[in-house]
Amino acid sequence: MRLLILDPDEQFHRTVCPALDEAGHEVLLRRDPEAALVEAQASGVEGLILDLEASESGVLNILRRYRAGGGSGIVVVLGGALTAPLATQALREGADGFVRKPALPEELLLALRQAEERERLRQEVARLRATLGARGLEPLVVAEDPKMRGLLELAARAAAADSSVLICGERGTGKALLAQAMHRFSRRGDAAFVAVDCDAAPDLFALNGERGPGDTVPSPGDPQSLWRSANRGTLLLEEVAALSAASQIQLLSRLGVRNGNGACGPEPDVRLMATSRTSLDTAVGEGRFRAELLQRLEATTLILPPLRERQEDIPALVTHFAQHVASRTGRPVSITPHALAGLQAYTWPGNVRELRQVVERAAMLSPTGKLDRGDFPVLADPASPAGVASGVLALKPQVEAVEREAIVRALQATKGTRREAAELLQVSLRTLFYKLRRYGLA
Repeated sequence: MRLLILDPDEQFHRTVCPALDEAGHEVLLRRDPEAALVEAQASGVEGLILDLEASESGVLNILRRYRAGGGSGIVVVLGGALTAPLATQALREGADGFVRKPALPEELLLALRQAEERERLRQEVARLRATLGARGLEPLVVAEDPKMRGLLELAARAAAADSSVLICGERGTGKALLAQAMHRFSRRGDAAFVAVDCDAAPDLFALNGERGPGDTVPSPGDPQSLWRSANRGTLLLEEVAALSAASQIQLLSRLGVRNGNGACGPEPDVRLMATSRTSLDTAVGEGRFRAELLQRLEATTLILPPLRERQEDIPALVTHFAQHVASRTGRPVSITPHALAGLQAYTWPGNVRELRQVVERAAMLSPTGKLDRGDFPVLADPASPAGVASGVLALKPQVEAVEREAIVRALQATKGTRREAAELLQVSLRTLFYKLRRYGLA
């Protein structure tokens, strides 16, 4: 490996450089940071060794500019106990390893080998993901409809980038599932994927107990832990429109956008994704969502269509869900053409999530595994003799159907705001969350 070492001290030059030579590395020693940066970017250097104690702010600046200019070589930083915070910052900025001074030859050689192996694995994974395209997402997102296939192709390309992603669509369309698939096939795929429901925690980022008007849910004790958990990975904000005004301001500050007080936070090493079932443009126009935050979120915008607009996908989805049950139970599951036609004709207000629950319930309860129209209560006609015989006129299913419809209407009336829907229904927010999950509307 061709290594460029910036400003080594005398002990390093005397003890470590000979060991690097013996291990087969070509060593270049440089003292001028600017000249070293130009050489690293222009001469095919495969690795950099930077001493944080030599020029603390200068070394971090060199590292940032090297990575920003497309430098892909391995970078190992050196430092003592006092430079540990700087070393942490350097790792966030793109360094591959840290060795504490005084550096022993075997420790530095081990750090170089480990970083080289990680880089090799990253390149192999990147090549594999590049060849998978949309088909690599199929285990998570099943699609046959041409519009959906085109959306997945766009999602596969966006996954390779590192910009923010906004995924819009009705409840149950698979927004969070698509975000997880994109994370998995991005360069951050081997790091953490952290998802947070903003509906349940509108004050997620509000510091010191700040709340927006009307918000009653307490702030989390340590919002910074989210960024630490998602370091070098992806943070998904589900239903981001639910964030309170105070949370939106704090999030913008964290993303490095100046707020009204002129404060500006550091850019985290986290890829931000968000989902929304409501129009954020409308929310901005109504003053419920900050335009600056929308601009930061919508570098790539994907709009998932409701299941009723992609009926060609229903047979593939039904087969996928039925096979999932068959693999768990160890018995075959099949569905008649008559039942499949009914499933395709149904409007599916709960979208893909509702379809999955309906198919899996029918497959689990069927004594034979051969599913016909009568195995799906959502397809039964209460006025028909078959409906009466199958017990559809029983009180409990009818009460549940009315309850489910009331919840859907309340959510429509409040534009998807669950807290307001719970108030309309005169139930607690916890009860509403339970009902949403029970009826496949969560």
